Amino acid sequence: MTATVLIIEDHPLYREALRLVVEAVAQGITVVPVASAEAAITMLAALPAIDLVLLDLNLPGLHGIDAVATLRQRHPGLPIAVVSATDHRQEITAVLRAGANAFIAKTVSTDVMTDAVRRLLDGSMAGQECITPHGCNVAAGPEPRLLTPRQQEILDGLSRGYSNKEIGLRLGVAEITVKFHVSALFRILKVVNRTQAVQAGRKLGLACDLPDSDDNQGSRGD
Repeated sequence: MTATVLIIEDHPLYREALRLVVEAVAQGITVVPVASAEAAITMLAALPAIDLVLLDLNLPGLHGIDAVATLRQRHPGLPIAVVSATDHRQEITAVLRAGANAFIAKTVSTDVMTDAVRRLLDGSMAGQECITPHGCNVAAGPEPRLLTPRQQEILDGLSRGYSNKEIGLRLGVAEITVKFHVSALFRILKVVNRTQAVQAGRKLGLACDLPDSDDNQGSRGD
């Protein structure tokens, strides 16, 4: 089997453990490790021939369900598996709704995880799966809403005319993370600038309907 697997995990020990699991699947597998979702987005742009993404939820910067949703929106056909220490039903359900192909608990055995990775790579995993030591009965449920909670916060900031830096300070995230979300909003709303994003959001009932002012034009880029 020849494949390339992108591992997104900020903890060095877990990252190394996942690398060993993936390499145990078959010879010819290349592992590309990164420590953040932002780095993964950059890597996916440089190496489009990634066959599988293994993603931890607890990452610095872009993380959790927002990371899953952002990767899914950017790469609709790319297999994505969340590998996480959590086994909360609500979070697992949210992961699947955000577009992950599988949820794999870090507490499963090495053999179980290796088998899951193998099935994700060879395409034999039927539908979305939740893999935990005790099993789980969750479903992806209805279609996810158009924007993730974080994207909604970003759009609200654009509606108020805040710059990327101001939005980042208010939300406690890096400016580059805001830029990734703004780019994702442009693709989702099918627009090319901040003003159009706010206008499209208002038409869909997603953006705040604020009066225009010198400080609230929704078009500042910094």
